[in-house]
Amino acid sequence: MNVKMVKVLRASAAELFTGYRFLVAAKAAVAVVAAWLLGQLLPGELDEYAYYAPLGALLGVTPTVVDSIRTSIEMVAGIALGVLIGWLLIATGMPWFLRAPIGAGLGVWVAGVRVLGAGRVYVAIAAVFVVILGVDDPESYALGYIAQFGLGLVIGTLANVVLMPPLRFSSARARIASLQTDFANHIDEIANVLDERWPPKGTNWLHYARDLRSTVDSAEQLVNEARKSRRGNPRALWTHDDTTTEYEVLDTVRNIAVQMSEIAQVLNGAIWNEPIPAPIPHDIIKPLRDALSDLSDFVRDLQDDEAAPETRERCLQSCDRVIAYSIEGPDAGSGIGTIIFAVRTIRAIVADGE
Repeated sequence: MNVKMVKVLRASAAELFTGYRFLVAAKAAVAVVAAWLLGQLLPGELDEYAYYAPLGALLGVTPTVVDSIRTSIEMVAGIALGVLIGWLLIATGMPWFLRAPIGAGLGVWVAGVRVLGAGRVYVAIAAVFVVILGVDDPESYALGYIAQFGLGLVIGTLANVVLMPPLRFSSARARIASLQTDFANHIDEIANVLDERWPPKGTNWLHYARDLRSTVDSAEQLVNEARKSRRGNPRALWTHDDTTTEYEVLDTVRNIAVQMSEIAQVLNGAIWNEPIPAPIPHDIIKPLRDALSDLSDFVRDLQDDEAAPETRERCLQSCDRVIAYSIEGPDAGSGIGTIIFAVRTIRAIVADGE
């Protein structure tokens, strides 16, 4: 099992075994039971369709309050459209083996309306259910379907509000801290390559930047979810978390990663002549190694208000020594130009955080 797969499995397990996931599971369980019990109390023939209430409750429990409300509205709209399609098809008097495929086709066609959101998939489902299961009494079936499913969605949404979903800032910050550490270790790995006898033993550092993009995107998604978790959440009334710093860290890591990928490709050309030969002078090795070592410290300390100013200044000075080579040193081939440009860009990124 390669290192990437191990990291993916570890991250997945870390997300699964959290208090947040257990709370969502508990809310779903409570909402399903409550929906089943209350669904049987509805008047008239509506209680005959109580089995739809738990399904609605399950779908109504989402990670955030605002998602619960939006999802419930979209699903009710989708089901109502599907029921309408089913009613119209039953009214034509055509046999079931024509109603069912036509209902499914019309439902899928109408689901192309993106404004229906999460309710899009339920248009065809509701239409098929009505034309097959509700043919004997379409009015009662349709009313029971909508009422019970709607009841379940309401209960799921209430469960989200009463059992307040946690604000997801802690998990987002933990993911970003892990990202900082991994990225800093990667920069150290490239710095160590400059110290090793060439060719180096490992090549994981060559492909890390490509994998980092998806990691940064995943972390950014968590930050987005954390920000969204405040909307409509009572916890937000007494918790004042801000995601500005997290977005700044992600942007910094993403931008530096692009330049580190360029440096890695130059080293690939210098060591193995791939994809093309890219010679670099020997006397740039030590300044570049020192600059990368200081850069890794800067990345680790991005959110450390006490250490960040010192590591930033040290990183800027070491970048200046590499950049000075382009002024004082001879042109040693195509590789050095790319390295100097990458380091100049990194310096600008680091200085931008002052």
